[in-house]
Amino acid sequence: MKTMKRAFTLIEMMVVVAIIGILLGIVATAAANSIKLTRKQRSAALCALVKQGLETYHAQKDKWPGSLGDRIDGGTTLSRANDMGYNGTTDNDRYVLDGTEVRDMVRSIVEETVRNNNPMLDISGLFVSRTNGEPGTRGFGMNFWEAVRGNERSRRKMSLSEMYFGYPEISRGWFRRFKMVYSVPADSMEVSTQ
Repeated sequence: MKTMKRAFTLIEMMVVVAIIGILLGIVATAAANSIKLTRKQRSAALCALVKQGLETYHAQKDKWPGSLGDRIDGGTTLSRANDMGYNGTTDNDRYVLDGTEVRDMVRSIVEETVRNNNPMLDISGLFVSRTNGEPGTRGFGMNFWEAVRGNERSRRKMSLSEMYFGYPEISRGWFRRFKMVYSVPADSMEVSTQ
């Protein structure tokens, strides 16, 4: 008696492919959400790290780092009007720093840490780029030590004068600079994402 080989029917194959497709969709969605959550946590951690570095610098030197610190501590008023606003309002008690001032402040802390061997923040966790990180720009960021030593994507090493400091954007991972707001009455600095 001959035995017949049973093959898959077209309907059975389609059911198997549909189940695999559904499972892949679930896994892809979970992976995308996990990546976004990781970026969100990293950006919050970087903001806290830089804020801690600013406060440490202020506590040790009794002034804020960079040129803004000289203007504030020299008794001069902030020369630029708060044209960027704070939460959509013009608030004379809060000063939103522009990109150059943010870069200048963080670079001062990094220079103090690297050149003077005065650890004010963990520079290994910094996220840096050659692009300025303004909204609407696209630029990749990398770990501070990868930038200093070079990596597989870019063998060209980055000098401290080329670096912009920031965090990975949550949705796409592009490099974004920090948003820093100086509170005049409290003499404190807030660091957040844009």
